Amino acid sequence: MDKHSVRYFMLNNLSIETGVRQVAKELEIDLGPSHQDQKGIETKFYPQFSFRVRSEAERMAKNYTIFYSLENSIRELISDVMKKYGSDWWGKDGLVPKPVRDNANKNRKKELASGVTPRSSEMLDYTNFGELGEIIKANWDDFADIFTDIRAVERILNNLNTLRAAIAHCTPLAEDEELRLHLSLRDWFRQQA
Repeated sequence: MDKHSVRYFMLNNLSIETGVRQVAKELEIDLGPSHQDQKGIETKFYPQFSFRVRSEAERMAKNYTIFYSLENSIRELISDVMKKYGSDWWGKDGLVPKPVRDNANKNRKKELASGVTPRSSEMLDYTNFGELGEIIKANWDDFADIFTDIRAVERILNNLNTLRAAIAHCTPLAEDEELRLHLSLRDWFRQQA
C-alpha cells in the first residue's frame, strides 16, 4: 500500500468518524472522549464562550481537520508528481500557470513583510485550493494516470474551494454544506484511477 492510499484511507475514516459523532450528538449518545483533550488555555478561557459557539467550534474543527488534511495531501500529491521535473519544478516555465505563481509570490512577500514566521520554504504551500486545481489542469498529462476525468476533478475542486471560505473565515457550514464537504471528499477519492 503506497503512502497516498494510506492518507486517503485515514481521510475517509476521519469523514466517517465525523458523521458518526454528529449522529451521536443528535441522538444525545455519549461515545466517550474524542481525540481532543481540553488543556491549558482551553480549560481557563474556553468555558467563557457560549455553549452555542463552543458547539459550533467543535463541529467546525472536525471539518477544518478534513479540509486541512485533504488540501495538504493534494499539495503532497502535486509535489510528488512534479518532482520528475527536478526539485526546482516550481520555477520552470509552463509547469505552474503564471497567475498561480504570481499569487503565491505575493502571498509569500506579504507574509514576510508582516514579520511572522514563514509558513514554508515551498512555494506550493502559498497556493490556495483553486490554484492547486490549476496546477493539476496545466499538467494534466502528468496526472491523467492518477485521476479518471479532468472535468470531474475540476468540479470537485471548485466545490471544495467554495466550501473553503466558510471554514477559513470561522463561520459554520450549513448542514447541507457540511454534507457537501463529505460528499466532495468521497468524490475526490472516487476520481483516483
